[in-house]
Amino acid sequence: MNAAAPASLNRAVSDAEAVCGAEVVVVGYRAADAYVDVAWRNAAIGTLIALAAVLVVPFEVEHSWVLPIVAVVTVLTLLASLASPIVRLTSSKARRDHAVDIATKAAFVTRGVYRTRARIGMLVVWFERERAVRVVFDSGLEKAIPSDVRAVVSARLHAAMLDADSRAAAVTAIGAAFAPFLPREDDDENELDDAVEVVDATAIANRRVSA
Repeated sequence: MNAAAPASLNRAVSDAEAVCGAEVVVVGYRAADAYVDVAWRNAAIGTLIALAAVLVVPFEVEHSWVLPIVAVVTVLTLLASLASPIVRLTSSKARRDHAVDIATKAAFVTRGVYRTRARIGMLVVWFERERAVRVVFDSGLEKAIPSDVRAVVSARLHAAMLDADSRAAAVTAIGAAFAPFLPREDDDENELDDAVEVVDATAIANRRVSA
């Protein structure tokens, strides 16, 4: 499920491209992954804890109640992990980083960032559940924009994109930063869609892109 981004963020992309030659693509993810594997691991741990509790409680539990109790604990743990920040808090940083990297590659491909004629596409992605931001420059931008300028722009975006009130200003600022090195020409075409995409976790749960 894709949700509409605030109009101010869509305008920010257009404003940035109005003064520089870069093609800016912005995508937001509710989560980089559904973390089903982590949720099932949590459910297995919950099952073991429930079994241990049944064995050590200071009173006898009817045998007929053991399976229902364990099943309920397993299901509740699984659902809680999938539907709350628990799945992020109980997953490793390496697991989260891997999910973010895979989703970033998917966005780079599905939004066609690599398709510009001069390879001047730029992808900005934020991930709400993982509290992460990724900024990717295509090869043409890496050649046209000095590395220190790209570093400053990336740092500002990393600081701003997780705050809904700061995103538009940070995206707009891309234009002014890049314009001295890659100004927009009169005959420049808008090669990529300016609309900002906000992707629900369920829409990307099974999305994979080969490295």
